[in-house]
Amino acid sequence: MNRFYSICKFLFVLCLISREGLTQSPDSLMAQQNYGLAAVLYEKQIFELTQSALSEDSLRQTYNQLLTRKIQAQKSERSFEDAWQTAQRFDLSEPDNSIAFRMRYETILCGYLAQHYNETYGLLQQTKFYTQDSLLSESLQVVEIFTLNELERWTESKAVFQQYTARKGLNINADELYKFLKKKPKNPDKAQLLSFLMPGLGQVYAGYPKEGIVSLGLQAIALGFGVYHVWHKYYFIGFFTGAGMFQTFYFGGGRRAAIMAETTNKKRKAANNQRIRTVVIGAETKKGSE
Repeated sequence: MNRFYSICKFLFVLCLISREGLTQSPDSLMAQQNYGLAAVLYEKQIFELTQSALSEDSLRQTYNQLLTRKIQAQKSERSFEDAWQTAQRFDLSEPDNSIAFRMRYETILCGYLAQHYNETYGLLQQTKFYTQDSLLSESLQVVEIFTLNELERWTESKAVFQQYTARKGLNINADELYKFLKKKPKNPDKAQLLSFLMPGLGQVYAGYPKEGIVSLGLQAIALGFGVYHVWHKYYFIGFFTGAGMFQTFYFGGGRRAAIMAETTNKKRKAANNQRIRTVVIGAETKKGSE
């Protein structure tokens, strides 16, 4: 669906270009921050390469350069999925290892930004395998740390982070930064079971004590409603209405507790990853300003 939308968008803008006779270069459009139209014009230039008389080496070099510029336009527009798809088209038969590495790095970065974390990590390992220059391989550590965090492979992330800080000479305590590893994630099944054993307990375990109290209160009210009407011989209302409400709150509370446990894990993951990103980005920013 996303690819279909991109094709339709591309065709629409091409028609617009033809109608208006646009003569601006994509580079000038980039300077004007018209990133969407610039990306389309870069693609137009790529298409026109097939009709050029360039040598094979020049054709490959120009092709990859135009793809790189198009990716920059798409990233500037925050169209990360489109940038990821464009990066798949790089011609990696480039004999210059440093240029080939830059294209692989660009693909990895686009994969991370487009949230294709498994594919990104696979490309990372391939790139490290094909790259003989250790300095180039080490430059992948930042995105590797971020990718491992998103995959919740924090133990591996910590090991790469320690290599990163040692290489940079940073005085950062990795054990303190990764202290969250000592906390076990909330188990949704356990939260649901606890809620069934004692209404509201699953929510408390998941980190939402107020909702646990509310869940316990609702189930107590429903149960009391049923018992009250049965005691006064309103059996139909007592059994069907009271028991029905209690059953709804009881099983609904269990399912809700499981969802809350998952929500707590997601919040913890986001907070932990953000903390690590802040430290690494701060180190990179400081390095760039020196």
